[in-house]
Amino acid sequence: MNDRVAVQKLLSIIADFTPYAAEDLKEGMTFVDDLGIDSLDLAQILMAIEDAFDVEIDEDISENVETIGDAEKLLIEYLEDLDDKDD
Repeated sequence: MNDRVAVQKLLSIIADFTPYAAEDLKEGMTFVDDLGIDSLDLAQILMAIEDAFDVEIDEDISENVETIGDAEKLLIEYLEDLDDKDD
């Protein structure tokens, strides 16, 4: 899966937990302040990401995810690690 497709899928997952459409979500938007997502919603988003991409996100790392851009970067890093393991 290329990065662009992965990011679109990620935005779709995040949009399911907000009143925003995926195409209205921007990298700089914060989960708490801009999207109104609480810690329970964020945990559910991370679980949905893990399920959708078949990855396991380290809890210590996930605590640093504050913006959509953070989530995008984290996902791409995890997917790149998976690709490296498959090679």
